[in-house]
Formats: sequence, structure tokens, C-alpha cells
Amino acid sequence: MRLSAIVFSILLLCALSARAQVASTFDTDLDGWKINGDNTAVWQATGGNPGGCLDVNDQATGGMNWAIAPRKFLGDWSGFALTDSICFDIYEVNTSGGAWVDVEHIWIEGPGGRAWTKNSGLAIPPPTGVWLNAKIPIDPAYWTVTEGTWEGLVSDVTSVRIFAEWVDGGETTWLDNIRLTATPVEVFSPCLSNTFNASGIGDWTFRNAGAVSNPGSGGNGGGYARVGDATGNSYGIAPPAFLGDWSAVDGAGYMTVDIRILSSSGTNLGSPDFIRISGPGGAAHVSLSADDLTIPSRVWKTFAFPIDEASWTMESGTWAALLAQVDECRIDLEYFDGSETVGFDNFGRLMNDCPAIDDLVTVHDPGMERCGISSLVGVSTVALNPMDSELYGLLRESSGGMFMVNGPTAGVIIASYNDPAHLIFAPDGDAFISEDYSGYIYRKAWGGASSLWVSGFHSGDDDPYGMTIAPPGFDGPNVNPGDILVSDRGYSGPDQIWSFSPDVAEGELLVMDDPGEVDFCDLAAGAYDTVYVCDRLDSTRIYVLVPDGTLTSFALDSPIDGLVSIVYDPVLDDLYVASTTSESVHRVEPVTGVTTLVADGFSSFHWCCLEFDAEGRRLIVADNGYNRVYEFCLEPVTGVDEEIPAVPGLDLRAYPNPFNPAVTISFSLDRASDVRLGIYDAAGRHIVTLRDGTMGPGEHRIAWDGCDGRGNRVAAAIYFARIEALGIVASRKVVLLR
Repeated sequence: MRLSAIVFSILLLCALSARAQVASTFDTDLDGWKINGDNTAVWQATGGNPGGCLDVNDQATGGMNWAIAPRKFLGDWSGFALTDSICFDIYEVNTSGGAWVDVEHIWIEGPGGRAWTKNSGLAIPPPTGVWLNAKIPIDPAYWTVTEGTWEGLVSDVTSVRIFAEWVDGGETTWLDNIRLTATPVEVFSPCLSNTFNASGIGDWTFRNAGAVSNPGSGGNGGGYARVGDATGNSYGIAPPAFLGDWSAVDGAGYMTVDIRILSSSGTNLGSPDFIRISGPGGAAHVSLSADDLTIPSRVWKTFAFPIDEASWTMESGTWAALLAQVDECRIDLEYFDGSETVGFDNFGRLMNDCPAIDDLVTVHDPGMERCGISSLVGVSTVALNPMDSELYGLLRESSGGMFMVNGPTAGVIIASYNDPAHLIFAPDGDAFISEDYSGYIYRKAWGGASSLWVSGFHSGDDDPYGMTIAPPGFDGPNVNPGDILVSDRGYSGPDQIWSFSPDVAEGELLVMDDPGEVDFCDLAAGAYDTVYVCDRLDSTRIYVLVPDGTLTSFALDSPIDGLVSIVYDPVLDDLYVASTTSESVHRVEPVTGVTTLVADGFSSFHWCCLEFDAEGRRLIVADNGYNRVYEFCLEPVTGVDEEIPAVPGLDLRAYPNPFNPAVTISFSLDRASDVRLGIYDAAGRHIVTLRDGTMGPGEHRIAWDGCDGRGNRVAAAIYFARIEALGIVASRKVVLLR
């Protein structure tokens, strides 16, 4: 930076330019300038350089104070000459004796980037009790671009901030004569939003609020603005970028914001003026009821309001005149007659065709579409309960637990656990929860209490994680069909796979001992007698566990790093896996090892973050970083293709198909014949014999109830009805849904 070219003087005003310029002299009012930090902007009628000034008396109770420029300083700066400049006068008195702070003097931001500058003449410590002047050219040589490009930034400047704090403690800071020596061209931003994913709260200011912060996580995707209560009604004032002419949005856009109520006391009163816009042409607001604002503390709720006259209550003026010049947009942040702490996130003024705010998840599979998003702050894993068809989730925290993800009690805790790792449901609705650090497994009975079910697996460190229910053919020395298999990944102990009964506590049995350098995070029951295992340390293969505890594997055609979750689609015989390296989800064909990217752009995964709903044809993903549960709908299986053509003399058919719980298999004989009719899985393994004997001529119908030869219900999957009769062998594909 060529600091020598930056002009600095005492009691020197910014030189007037022959070109049109934008200026705030503060001789009559604040001219739209605001302060964020631990103070508010106060207009002072005297003491300026000369006349009035912006007075920032630092309270030394919170964040750094910045002066936020009004709308007239924003827009397209790309037409400025390199000799144009931004300049201001500043007056400083250190009232506390605190240490001087060296900060950037001006920040400018926009969709195209961010940049800052310093004036070398404003040295540390500065002269105090006198007016100082800074003048900085609008020339990239004098600025440090931290994001984007200079060209992209100056094409649409949406924020200008000037420092208003020099001391780590109390001080008096005045600003005056803030000027741009050229006039920006106003830019209309069709998709305008604040996500709070960067640190701080941007150009938001607040009235009657307590402590305001951005925790950096816990938002509806990334950070959020957390606002404490204070005396009076608390409001957030939207940044100047949201102001100006809204006429283009009339009838073609909407306002949206996400709200979370972290704590509250007293009666919920709702919000009679939840969002209010005002300007020279009038004022209008939208309201929310107490029911609208009854939100569990772990849930973000999204509100959206069309920008049309019918959706707003006019307080004064006319709708058209109001939208022609919006000078203030504020959001109410006080809903209780006691106290509360409120979070808000993803505040936007959007045209109807704008993309969703703060959501980078992209679906790459043409046979899949996103069909649902639920909020649950801290969610790490999800599971579908077959008894009520609702989703439940875990929060993997030291004081975590099991929560409803959707339904009427979404976000309400059901049972508390210590660092819960994985959750599955038995067919009777009983939930089983593994605790990572304690090494315990708990059972939460359907409609009943939670109890310790397995109190550890081996001596030393236990870290039970992924679980699955052993499929119907998974019958081995230490496991029975219907048992629960669990991966004990042993942070400082062995990696093993154990089984335990869902009906009898304790009695756990070792199915597979530590095979060496692996980190088995999750398991998925496959067809009939197969269980798939993903290894976080091995990107090249998926392991296959058989009932006797033997491990085999199949190679992936393309490596996937950081495999931490795996689920099985029994209808199409596919696997889905999640990667914490690329924060993506892939489909894997078990027979060929072919991998396909289906979705990416997630924030961050915990292990065991996937669930599959075979009957509903949904892949469900818990994104811990975004605090969301995504649902992706697969194309429904509406009928059976690849069928064997009708064979003369047999006419083998199956209906309904797909089916649940039973399918009728029909065939015709033109004469008496020995008949053998059986069900086989996709791998050709025999499931059950339905008929084995002589049958007379005519049409015959035989039902299959979806059970194997021992009466156990088989998993949802593709099966084949195979008949031998009249010297002919024929088969028909049938699809079982659960």
C-alpha cells in the first residue's frame, strides 16, 4: 500500500471536488448513520468540525464500535476515478487510560468481495482533543482485498464501515464530514440476505437490546445473531443495503427470516409488528401470533411474507409510495412479557426466483430430489420409527439426548443421554441408543422408560457406535436373526463387532474380533444374510460381514475418503455412504462396486448420519454443521420392469407389485403337473418354498406373506418368484416394501 500518498492533516477538511459527491456533515442530524458495537449513534449539535457531529461515547462493555454508512454511500463505485476518495474527520479522547487499539480504518463489502484500508497518518497513539482528517483514494493500490476481487467488489458496494473506537476501554469518539468525492450508482439487489456465517453481525444495529453476539455456530446453517433482552422492546435494524426503492419487488418477492427462541420467561404475547418497513411514503408491518412463536429452543422456524399490499398492514401512507423509498426495515425481537434470548438468521428480501438462503446442498442424481428439510440444532444422527413413521434424532453432546425431528413435538427432548452416538429402532418401536464414551447401550421402550441395556463389551475402552438389526438369514455362532449388531470402534481399544438381543438385556456376544488397522464406524443390514461395514480409514472398499464373523470386501471403482455412515436400499439393492472428507453422499452398487455421487455441499457430518426409508423411498441425511435433517425422495417403484415374458402354459404373474405385506402369485397349467414354487433373493439364495407337489390344470393363486421358511419377516428388497412346472422354468420379480 502506498501510504505516502494518503493525505493526513490536522483540522483539514476533505477537499471539495468539482464532481458530484456524497457527504454527511451532521449539521442537522445523523443523516442515516448508525453505530454497531456497544454504543448507539448520538447527534451532537455543536463541537463538530464545524457545526454538529456524530458522537460515539464508548461504554467499553462489548464489541468494537463501527460507524455504518447510510444507503446513499452504497452502490456501484466502478465509475469512480482513481483520484476519487473517501474521507472523514475524527476526534478522539481517551477517557479511561486504556490501551490504544490498532484496527482497520475503513471496510467496504459487497457480493463481489471485501477490502479494508488504513490511513498511516492516524498513528497510534493519535493526538487527542483535536480534529484529525483522513483521505483515502478509491484506488486498489491503497486497499487490501480479503475476499473476491476489487472489480467485483466496487461493482456493488453494500457496506461501508468506518472505525469509531481506538481504545480498549472508555473513550470519546466523534466523526464529521464523511464524504465520497463521486456519487455511487444505485444498484438493485434481487437476492439480498444476511446469513451471519462470517464473524460478527455485519451492519445490523439494535434498539433496546441486551448483549448481541454471533456464536459462529448453532444457526440455521453456520452462525446467527443472538440477542439478549433489555429494558424496552428489542428491535433489530436491517443494514442500509436493504433500504431504498423496493418497487421492483412488489408482487414479485418476499421477506424471510429464521427465528429461534433460546430461552424465555413469562407469557408469549406474539409480535404485532414482527417486520416493519417505513419511509417518506408510509409505514407497514406484518404480525405473528403467540402460536406462531411457540418454538422449541432446539428448532429454527422459518417465516416468509410476500411483498404485496394484501399481506401487510398499512399504518400510514400508501403501499406504492412506501415501496418507492424504504428508509428503515426492522424486526421485532421481543415476544414475552418476561425476558428472553432470541436468535435470528437468514434474513432476506428476495425475488421469487432467488435460490434458498444459506443452502449449498446440490443433488446430482436425476432420480432423486430434495423433498424435505427439518431443523434440529446439534443433530448428529436420525432414525425412522416403524411404529409411528416419524423421524427421531440424537444430539451428540455431553448433555445430549433423543429428540423428535418432525411431527407435533419436533425439537422436544424425549430422553437424555451422555454423548449418544447412534440410534436405531426395533420393529416393535423400541429404540436402542449407543453412548460413545461410556460404552453403554440403552433401550428406550416404545411408550415407556429408558433403561441400561448393555453395560459394556470388553475390558478397557468401549466406544460403541453404528448399529443394525441382523437380517433374516444372518444366523451364526454368536448372532441370531433379529439381534442387534454394534460396531465397538475402540478409540484406544480393539475394533470389534458384537451382538445383543433386543428382548433380553446384557448377554452380548463377540461376533468379529479386531481385524487390525480399521475404524469401523457404521453397519448396514443387507439382503438376507449380509451385513455391510464402512471403514473410515479405507477409502477403497466396503467390508462384508457374514454370520460366522468372517470379513470379506468388495472394491470401489472410485475411492471415497472418510466413510462414516452406510445404509442399504433393499428395494434396488443399493448402498448409500457418507464422506466426512468431502461432506458428500454416494450410491454404491454392491455387486459391481460402482460409485455415484448423489449429493454434496453439506456442512459437516457426524458418524452414522444416514437413514433409509425403503417404503417411503427416502434417503435421510443429518447435517450437523447446518443443524438440519435433509430428506431426498427417490423415484418411486411403481411397477416391475425387466419381467420375464409370459410363458405359454404358465402365465406367471404377481400382484400387487410392489407389495406390503403380501403378494399373490398366479399361474396357469393346461394339464396336471408337478409344481415347485419358491421365493429367492437378488443373489439367488432360497428364502421360502410356497408349493412343492402335484397340481391340477387351471388357474392357481398362491400368496406370499413376506416371511422366510421359519416365519421371520424378511427385509424390504427385490425378490424373485421362481416356478418349475410342465418342464418349464420361469420367474417374476417382486418388490417388497416395508
